[in-house]
Amino acid sequence: MNELTNKFWPAVKYLFIPYLFLLFLFFYPIPYEVTAPGGLTEVENLVEIQNPNAPTITGSFSTTYVISIPRMTFFQFIIANFSAYVDVNKLTGPNVHYTNNEIIQIAYCDKTTSIQAAIIVAYEHAKAINDDVNFELDERVLVYGKAQDLSNYEQVGLCDDFVSMAGDQGLVEDFSTIGQNTTAGNTYEFTFRNQEGTLYTVELLKHADTNRFGLTLNRVYFVNTETILPTYREVPSLVGGPSGGLLQSLHIYAQLLDHDITHGLKIAGTGTIAYDGSVGYIGGVKQKVITAYYNKVDVFFIPFLDPNYAYDNYLEAVRVCEELGIEHEDWLIPVKTFQDAVDYLNTRGE
Repeated sequence: MNELTNKFWPAVKYLFIPYLFLLFLFFYPIPYEVTAPGGLTEVENLVEIQNPNAPTITGSFSTTYVISIPRMTFFQFIIANFSAYVDVNKLTGPNVHYTNNEIIQIAYCDKTTSIQAAIIVAYEHAKAINDDVNFELDERVLVYGKAQDLSNYEQVGLCDDFVSMAGDQGLVEDFSTIGQNTTAGNTYEFTFRNQEGTLYTVELLKHADTNRFGLTLNRVYFVNTETILPTYREVPSLVGGPSGGLLQSLHIYAQLLDHDITHGLKIAGTGTIAYDGSVGYIGGVKQKVITAYYNKVDVFFIPFLDPNYAYDNYLEAVRVCEELGIEHEDWLIPVKTFQDAVDYLNTRGE
């Protein structure tokens, strides 16, 4: 047998190694992600405002999405580096240990909370000028992150609701007091509610060396669907992430007025939206500018945080336009707040 092996192994080896190389090249994931130009999604395809008195909208509001591939293959890495329209970046933060499915879960959680923030901002502004608009808020605390050292990691669902914890001094329902009601080195029972509405409990360890659980909880607000007027309906979609918040809020706001603020324009843009109406930073600026330009958008809103920042979305977008020969004057519109965008659209109607 050894003689047979010695005779055929050199031939088998040289046949086998190329196949291993091809498997590595096309299928082995590496810790890099690629961001490429995507497309536009009209916000009316994401959120429907059921207002019989809504004005006739002659234009449109669209969010701009990019195509993102986490843990690309080595072959994709090589190809991506030949394109001026594509960015390749090493995975950082929790994305290093998150599975692709967990990254997608966070993106959809971001989208859900972003739409809620957009509704809150739009209804709050419309309520000031339309007596028929009304809403109340429900406070929730969601699981927004899990560290690698979180005990019983698989039992805690991303985007599930934190309900309570059995602490040193009794039941804790305010997540901000967890630290003062727990002791490093001890295990505590946490109660969560999953996205189907079912309660479940998990024992989590507060690590003695780090004095933390490895759990990230965020306070968010959802509109109370029983009190909101006019009512609304979210439409399921495959687009995730929070960067459509500004355009979502503008579309919703437009449906609550008695006049058309689009003036027949094809309006797109990007930017997160906070509860106070401020517009926040986003990624993939180059790809979103390219996407909007080639989709013949009339107005493109983009966050403009502070000209003194070392990095700013608007300033980067201007550089991209200059590199690609895109005329950005009166097309690329910098905004810091929701009201900035509304004021700009009002000037287009004068």
